[in-house]
Amino acid sequence: MADKRKDKSGKVLRKGESQRKDNTYMYRWVNNDGERECVYARTLNELRELEEDINRDMVLGVCRKADTLNEQIERYLRTKVKLANSTKENYKYYFNHVIKENRIGKTKVTDIRKSDILLFYNSLIEQGLSIGTIKIIHKIIRPSLQLACDDDVISKNPADGCTKDYIDNPEKKYALTFEEEEEFLTRIAMRPRMKRYYPMYAIILKTGMRISEAIGLTWNDVSLDSREISINHQIQYRVMDGVVKLYSTDTKTSAGRRVIPMTDEVYQLFMEQKKVWLSTKKNPDFNVDGYKDFVFVSHITGRCMNHNSVRRMMRTIVSMNDGRNVKLPDLSPHILRHTACCRFAESGCDIKVLQYLMGQTDIKTTMRVYNHVDMERVKRELNRLKQLNQQSEEFTPKFTPFCREFM
Repeated sequence: MADKRKDKSGKVLRKGESQRKDNTYMYRWVNNDGERECVYARTLNELRELEEDINRDMVLGVCRKADTLNEQIERYLRTKVKLANSTKENYKYYFNHVIKENRIGKTKVTDIRKSDILLFYNSLIEQGLSIGTIKIIHKIIRPSLQLACDDDVISKNPADGCTKDYIDNPEKKYALTFEEEEEFLTRIAMRPRMKRYYPMYAIILKTGMRISEAIGLTWNDVSLDSREISINHQIQYRVMDGVVKLYSTDTKTSAGRRVIPMTDEVYQLFMEQKKVWLSTKKNPDFNVDGYKDFVFVSHITGRCMNHNSVRRMMRTIVSMNDGRNVKLPDLSPHILRHTACCRFAESGCDIKVLQYLMGQTDIKTTMRVYNHVDMERVKRELNRLKQLNQQSEEFTPKFTPFCREFM
């Protein structure tokens, strides 16, 4: 009877197990496809844990011949034909800049454990990445590994539940007060080089359009006769193939494709914008994927506005706080959209109509704004109730329980 093989410490090795010269361990086996494979571990206990996973997968019929996580992510992204271009480019950015060169990206999906992913996310936090960024990266890794599960490459998804301890503490969204809104528009009108953009900012404030929708708006989308704005595409400004450029894409969601009726105020603003547009020297050859005659054009480039220019002007407006009675908080295009949404809600706009106007798929998103309460809104509602009470008192007889006249 042959002697049982042992490692250097005298432990008996099972079939397929061996100890290498560097004292690490290796396990060889034949997979379900008849191909020889091997795994490595630092200790015999770790190796046998791997063996248990391998044997379980063999019973389940799982093929352990796998790609690296990088290859798996690339495969997953190729399958997402309906993924919005902006989202796909965002995923590619984080894949190339965060995952691809990391050790976990070069690891075979069959060798990735839950602890590997948890440690990877923790290392990103230590590098200063935000929880929001971690969750975007998780939206890349988890479905990629789920695809490997569905292909019977691995038996379970090691990324499941890896972000449950990461709780966002987002800054509270706020709407501008009426005073802040007036101050914002006043400051734009005060600056000679900026006042030509007054109609653009005011239109965003009064319609609630997304910045990408407003930038993408062409005169073909605006009917001054029927007083309607057709939102049917958007223009993004992002890194694509290593180059920052403008590109067109569909609306953010299917609900984003909508027609917004103009109020009298918005109609007048578009009439003013038409005058600005006619007086601006434009680049006649400029287009973005076939879209041209953009409503909001830079007087410097003659091309459609880009997102960075819009935000830069807003920072300039906020920087004028010194010497002003009304101080403006940090502003972004989304704050203008949020302000418009709150104004619609405060006016008593039907919740479904509000959802349509904002182009939101999930009514829960609309409800969060609809139910948003700040102190200014509370004061306005109480004043409105006070006025209603005063009006009702004019028609209500004075009555007390002890008044004989009503006994």
